[in-house]
Order: sequence, then C-alpha cells, then structure tokens
Amino acid sequence: MEPKNHGPLVLVHGAWHGGWCWREVADKLERQGRRCYAPTLSGLAHRRAGLSRETSADTHVDDVASLIEALDLRGVTLVLHSYAGLLGPALLHRLRERLVEIAWLEAVIPSPGQPMLELTTPEAAARYVAQAASRGEGWWMPPPDVAQFQLPSDEMAQAVARQLTPQPLRSFAEPVTAPQAEVRGFPGRYLLASDRSPQPYLRYAAIAREAGWPVAEAPGGHLMMLTNSDAVVDFLS
Repeated sequence: MEPKNHGPLVLVHGAWHGGWCWREVADKLERQGRRCYAPTLSGLAHRRAGLSRETSADTHVDDVASLIEALDLRGVTLVLHSYAGLLGPALLHRLRERLVEIAWLEAVIPSPGQPMLELTTPEAAARYVAQAASRGEGWWMPPPDVAQFQLPSDEMAQAVARQLTPQPLRSFAEPVTAPQAEVRGFPGRYLLASDRSPQPYLRYAAIAREAGWPVAEAPGGHLMMLTNSDAVVDFLS
C-alpha cells in the first residue's frame, strides 16, 4: 500500500460507542509520534446525559467538524468507523482544505440523501426500529447484544457491554442534511474485517475499490480497534 500521511488523526467511533473504543489504537499511534484525537459524539458514552430527540447525524457532523476547526487542525487523516462513515461526505465538504485523506474502517460509504437505516441490512434496520419502539420510548435505540461482535473473550464482551450507550434513532432514520461532497474523488483507504460471515461491508469495500482506494483486510471482526489494534495501527501508520 502507499505510504500514509503523518499528520494528526481524528478517530470517529460508530453507533452506541464513544471515544473510549480508540484508546489502545491512539496510545500505540502516539508512541509512534502521531497526534490523535478521539471525540465522543453527542449523546453517547460520557456525553449520554445530552441524548435527546433532537440528536441527529447533523449534530454528529458538527461535533467532529467543530473539534477540528477549534483546534485548527490541518493535514488531518479522518478515520471513520461503521456509522461514522455516514458523516464523511458532509465532513469533507466542510473541512476539505484541512483533510488529506479519509480512512474507512468497516464503515458505510453513503450517497447523498441516504440515512443509516438504508445503509445497514434490512433485517438490522427493522430490528433497530422495533427495539426503539419497544424499549427506547420510540426515539432511542438500546445497545445491541455484544454477541454480534464476536469478541474473543467473555471478559472483553462484558467490558464492551458496560460501555455501550443508547443511540438516537433520529441519527439513523434521517439523512445528513448539511452540504455534502463526493468522497469518491478524494484520497481514501478502506479496512475490511476478513473473518466476518456474512460480511455486510463487502459492498462498501467494492465502492472503495471502484474509487481507486487501496483496500486492506485483517481479522478481528467489526470492532478491530479493540480486538486487533495492531492491524488498525498498521493500516494508519
């Protein structure tokens, strides 16, 4: 693969998670001399007290963009995991001159106007909506069963389960409405888990290849930053 940029990295977590999930990856990258920032999106993890019906994907776009602007970061590699891929086109539009590359880690790659519920599998989308209706007052989605992440030990599964927090349904049900750019014309790279079956992110790896981005594969399942941090660090180093 081509050499990577060595500027700052902004690591953006997926649904139900928080900046905590990047701790091991960030520590290893910082030991290599990289600057890492791992914001927690509004309403999640330690910011869960701010969860509301109004929390949307646009809210999360602003979370990330505001951090990068406030710190005047430049030469940034933006790292998007899973749901965070939904934010990519709007972040590129707003921050293009500050970014040098977007790294997609088992992330969705949306077209403008697509909500997250259209980017996941129909079965998962139906489950999220049903669980929000039955357990989340109709507007928040309870954390998923961690068994779906195929974590390597009960200890890790229990630790992850303790840290997952509800995700606002609006962030999945509504598309990003902020102005967006076409990400396929911007430098990128994609990391896909090699040991998932079925592998729902194959279609996004195909989009990455069509865009001319390098696509790497590594074992570790969907939460590779926790289960195979060395592979993620190598992908980003």
